[in-house]
Amino acid sequence: MRKQCEQILKNLFHETLVCTRYKMNLTQNAMAEILMMDVRSYVELDHGCSSCSALTLCLFLIYCCEEPYSFLDELKNSIEGWTGNAA
Repeated sequence: MRKQCEQILKNLFHETLVCTRYKMNLTQNAMAEILMMDVRSYVELDHGCSSCSALTLCLFLIYCCEEPYSFLDELKNSIEGWTGNAA
């Protein structure tokens, strides 16, 4: 169950990250700098090859995400939809 939740987070974060970077008109290098991470590690996120750390997620929500509560609601709904549990 945990693996499936991690995959949901990975997919949603990747989709939101790429859309946000384009909206902000930033290069991968610039986005990596905002998220305080190595460019190669950022590229892995940008291509959907890896998932984010807790720190990267927090920095993204604080500095990049226009509607962090919407992102978290979508994540919650996706996980609840998959598990069939409403908390």
